[in-house]
Amino acid sequence: MKLNWMLALVCCGGAGLAAADVKPLAPKGDSRAAALMAEAAKTRYTWSPEVTAVSGKFSCEMNGKAVSGTFRSALHQRGGFSIDAEGDADTLKEVKDHIGSLISHRTPPAPGKPQQASPATTIVVEDDERGPLIMTVGDPMNSTQRIKDSKMVQVNRQMGGKRFTIDVTEFEKSADDRYCPSAFTVTWWDAATGKRVEKQSYSTQGFYTPNGQLFPQAEKVVSEKDGKSTALAIRYSDIKFDMAPQNAERK
Repeated sequence: MKLNWMLALVCCGGAGLAAADVKPLAPKGDSRAAALMAEAAKTRYTWSPEVTAVSGKFSCEMNGKAVSGTFRSALHQRGGFSIDAEGDADTLKEVKDHIGSLISHRTPPAPGKPQQASPATTIVVEDDERGPLIMTVGDPMNSTQRIKDSKMVQVNRQMGGKRFTIDVTEFEKSADDRYCPSAFTVTWWDAATGKRVEKQSYSTQGFYTPNGQLFPQAEKVVSEKDGKSTALAIRYSDIKFDMAPQNAERK
């Protein structure tokens, strides 16, 4: 489906909007949108740049099939993520993908890596209740996002013939006043028909704080697809963070 850009925004936002609610698209970004995006980036939780690796144990179950094992990820290294586990192949694949994604979303930029310039953004829908809808100008994935109370609470994108929306409903606040998503949903639609094809609901049950870093104690992922529902429950233990040598002893 190739919608005009404004209809795509309406659909990604999950609600109909009257034409009067929509601002004309600016050819370039605007300063308020840039400021909101910068603040959200500042408050987004990632691990300390001093973290070099993370490891731990896990046990999980998906639809009555269990898997347990260990994982380790050397950050910023190609092939640095590995899992040592045995059990049901489908469950193992799901948990490997999940832990890998969890780690990638909490990994900070590599030390010394030049900071990329932020793309131009503009506010296209004002919404005091849910936060303004901000479009990334010229983005091939038609990316939009909502920011409320200095936190990114929604992301919308189109890719691979599908479009998806991530809605964050709960956050865990870190000791340094940043926010880690602790409950959120990911909903996928077929881009050609607008039909919903999948929905995943993620929740976190508590956090460990070794070396001052947040890591889930347990998580649950409920997936709905093709009229079927699956539930992946994961518990973590013995979480360890390797720190850069000068700070390895910091607690």
